[in-house]
Amino acid sequence: MPPTVAHTLRREWFLTAGETDARALMPVTLIAARAIETATLHANALGIGYSNLAEHRLGWVLARMTIEVERYPAINETYAMETWIEGYNRYFSDRCYIMTDAAGRPLAHIRSVWVAIDMHTRRLADLSELERDAFPTLDRACPVARSPKPAAAGGDCERAEYTFRYCDIDFNRHVNTIRYLDLVLNLRPLDFYDTHDITRLDATFDHECYFGERVDLVTAPDRRDPATRVTEIRRPDGTRAVAVALRYTIHDA
Repeated sequence: MPPTVAHTLRREWFLTAGETDARALMPVTLIAARAIETATLHANALGIGYSNLAEHRLGWVLARMTIEVERYPAINETYAMETWIEGYNRYFSDRCYIMTDAAGRPLAHIRSVWVAIDMHTRRLADLSELERDAFPTLDRACPVARSPKPAAAGGDCERAEYTFRYCDIDFNRHVNTIRYLDLVLNLRPLDFYDTHDITRLDATFDHECYFGERVDLVTAPDRRDPATRVTEIRRPDGTRAVAVALRYTIHDA
């Protein structure tokens, strides 16, 4: 690895009106999108980005993401995100992030797990064929602990269904990661978000979904935390494609 390659990457943004939610705040989906963007830029700088992996018929896929929010940036506010690789093995790469305001105060902490897949077979790939020094790990604390996969409780569930459309699909011709999150957040009415904040998001991406595919959305309390609601996005055969757990708190008036 060249000595000029940084172990971290930091990027700064300005929150525009068109990016905010109905309360003029940054939505949690944009936090997730910025994390993916920052990870992509860092991977490119390290020589393990999309074009580099494509030479090995590989591609990065987000497997898990946890976001813990302390405060959401407001319209016209400047914020930054920094990312680093915490660790990796043959199949997984653990990446962490911190989002800060203009004064450097923490806004959110994020932990993610990325896997490489064979772009032809769409199966899990072995990262050992990549240059080991391309993964410069950093011994830096991340306050977001590793957590088990979201698990919905049995009993009464809220149910809905959805068919994926053109605007849900990305360049890989599967459903874009953020569109899964949009879909789950849209299950709640506007007046709910007028009084509640999402303080933690846990998402697990198990299987890809595609254009025209109909899915069932099943929502119930988390088995380990009744205050958290889990939505499982299931294919017609019952296979879980995605699970999203959201912890809500009533915000100050």
